[in-house]
Amino acid sequence: MRKLFFFIIISFLFSSCYQTEIEEATPLLVVEGWVENDNYPIVQLTTTVPISREHHSVDSLNQFLIKWAKVTIDNGDKKVVLIGKYDKSYNPPFIYTTTDMKGEIGKTYTLQVDYEQFHANAKATILPPVEIDNLQFIEGEKNPAKYGVKVSFHDNPQQKDYYKFFVLTKKNSSTFVSSYFGTFNDEVIGEYANVMVYNGRSNLVHPMENPFFNAGNGVILKFCHIDSVGYQYWKAFEDYYVEGRNPIFNSNKNLPTNISGAIGYWLGYGVTYRNIQIPSNIGH
Repeated sequence: MRKLFFFIIISFLFSSCYQTEIEEATPLLVVEGWVENDNYPIVQLTTTVPISREHHSVDSLNQFLIKWAKVTIDNGDKKVVLIGKYDKSYNPPFIYTTTDMKGEIGKTYTLQVDYEQFHANAKATILPPVEIDNLQFIEGEKNPAKYGVKVSFHDNPQQKDYYKFFVLTKKNSSTFVSSYFGTFNDEVIGEYANVMVYNGRSNLVHPMENPFFNAGNGVILKFCHIDSVGYQYWKAFEDYYVEGRNPIFNSNKNLPTNISGAIGYWLGYGVTYRNIQIPSNIGH
């Protein structure tokens, strides 16, 4: 999930696929942040990467990290300043967070970022989590010993709802990634929802061989109840890397944003976690 900034900060700079002259663009602030129930807020800050003929390795992109910003969050009851620190479980490995505030269901969190010429703000509300009723492992027809997870839950028919799945495969990753085709609205899933959850793409540069989990994988599902803003962002992100050939260089338009003064996202997640083990002997 944390490699999204490579996608955002590079792809939006293309105004045409047919440009022959490379013009240096004014850097923009990129915000990736979220707050969820019973957890501390996380914010990552970068600037846009200038498009040039010079090759940029993934490691070199760390120079576009912002490490000395003033980042504050106000939940209506108190206001806290987040502390920047290195954390290798995220990519890029630097976050702003605090232990003085945890997310609470129903509260709205106002984010303010100030750094040099950049000033940005946004609001996010944590919606009530939705419980997972049942899980079933489904073997891929053309991918033996590889599985998707069928997740069942109840959607409230009296309101409009949106959902997002993230996954963490314990053996291969230390951070959550966006599940393949993992963004839903209740118009397509019905009141008694049954949706397939697949693995995510942790490397946005190289194509994903298949979206399934391997037999024996330990997996954490992160099931998020999100608002329409979060749905628009994640659905657009999925369209980029599911329908596009290369998510970094395949589009001439920006992802949606709810940040004033920056691009990116600041979202509230009503989260339910499920820790699962993909069995090794399903159907065998």
